[in-house]
Amino acid sequence: MSWHLARNENAGLEDALSDRLVAHNLAASPAMRLRFDGDNLRVRPVQAYAVTEAGHLVGGCQWLTVDVMWVDPSRRAQGIGRALLLDVEERARQRGCRWARLNTWEFQAPDFYERLGYSVYGREVDYPPGHVNHLMRKDL
Repeated sequence: MSWHLARNENAGLEDALSDRLVAHNLAASPAMRLRFDGDNLRVRPVQAYAVTEAGHLVGGCQWLTVDVMWVDPSRRAQGIGRALLLDVEERARQRGCRWARLNTWEFQAPDFYERLGYSVYGREVDYPPGHVNHLMRKDL
C-alpha cells in the first residue's frame, strides 16, 4: 500500500484525525473514557472577572487549565489576581477537580503563581525564542 503527504488544509481530514485520536485514547485509558464522557464534554470553564463599578474589565481568570489570567497593569498588586485565581480554584474543587495547571513565561507571572502554591514541573527553554515557558501545577 502506498501513501503520500497531503499538505493542504482539509476539514474532513482534520475531523477524522481528531476522531481517530480520541478513539485511540478512549480504548487505551479508563481516565480518558471518563474525560470524554458526554456529560464531562459539556463542562464549561470556571470563570471569574474583576470589574469596576462602571462595569469595566480590570482582570479575569478562566479555569479548566488556567488558560487566561490577566489583570490591568494599573490595578496589579491590589489582590485582584489572587482573588480571581483562588475563586476559580475553589469552584474547580467543588466540581471534583484535584489539581490545576498553567503555563506562564518569565515575563508574565511565575513568581506570583509560586506564591499561591504552584510548582514548576517543566520548562520550555527558548520557547518562543529568547524566553522560557514555565509549566506549573498545584494540587487542589
